[in-house]
Amino acid sequence: MKRSIFSLALLSLANLAAASPLPQALGECVAEQSKLAPFNGVIAASKGNSRYFHKSGFADADGKRQIVRDTPFRLASVGKLFTQVAVGQLLQNGKLKLDASVRDYLPELPDTFTPITIAQLLDHRSGVAPMTRPEMADAPVMAGANTARDLVALISGKPLSFVPGSREEYSNGGYFLLGAVIESVSGENYRGYVVKHVFKPLKMKSSGFEPDATAAVPLTRLAGPGQAPATNPRPRMEFPEFKASSAGDALSSAADMEAFAAALLGDQFLSAAVKKALFPRLGSPWRFGQAGGSVGSNTGFWVYPDEKTWLVVLSNFDPPAGELMGQALQPVLAGQGCKASSPSGAGLMMRGAGAP
Repeated sequence: MKRSIFSLALLSLANLAAASPLPQALGECVAEQSKLAPFNGVIAASKGNSRYFHKSGFADADGKRQIVRDTPFRLASVGKLFTQVAVGQLLQNGKLKLDASVRDYLPELPDTFTPITIAQLLDHRSGVAPMTRPEMADAPVMAGANTARDLVALISGKPLSFVPGSREEYSNGGYFLLGAVIESVSGENYRGYVVKHVFKPLKMKSSGFEPDATAAVPLTRLAGPGQAPATNPRPRMEFPEFKASSAGDALSSAADMEAFAAALLGDQFLSAAVKKALFPRLGSPWRFGQAGGSVGSNTGFWVYPDEKTWLVVLSNFDPPAGELMGQALQPVLAGQGCKASSPSGAGLMMRGAGAP
């Protein structure tokens, strides 16, 4: 009899979860935000037992390939999360320390880099050159680099922007160095490490660093200097120096990023202690993640561990449509109202020409 009562209780909970108004609220918010900034891509969200998925638009400029859950997107700076998790794994295995100097792992760096810690690189407080708009002279070195460590000399040749730890400034250069640290500590190529220790264990089969025929084509409306944005999006121009790296632009799908989010909610992939060290609590509720914007790519990924909640937004259109969608939906996941908003200015927001 007790077993029957328990089964009925579980059934009631399942029915309650199925009747949750959250998917409806998210769907209404997506529709509202899409009227203000047309969205092309996928959205996936989860809170407790409630799940939500939305897809719209096409993966190519000709409108022939429908976007699906397994369509890989360029992640822009959301790819930095794989670098953060790799650092967390090495921390968990006792192979590095967050408060250690970067020169402990990359002794070829000049003495001026000695005060820079691994934590400062992670939190963009290192003073390392931003490199969101690399100089023309940097292009051959970046295009020819086969490993993250191949970029160390280039980065170390640039002066620090400020005294390490004194302030915060977004730095792709700092994440290039983190990739080199991962290579130094693990003895593996950065890309190979992420594939072996992140993608494969989590069965992220659509994730990688080179686009294939299934990937969403980055589409842009950007035009030349002084020209209005193009009416119809077109494939972006690719530059060999802007290859996927530890600073971003790896590829992944909604299905894979859902698996990644689920792993980060639990404590088996990364321990609770490592997650708290890697992603310090800066407010309530505890949240960590990343937004990413580049030409033909606008993405977002956020995890709320205490709330058992996550949100994935992937778009192959220029910013800010993807970031605005994320900003509109996050309050809904917190039990508040939709915060839909219109793009400001010309409506195209870049973190750097082609940079993650």
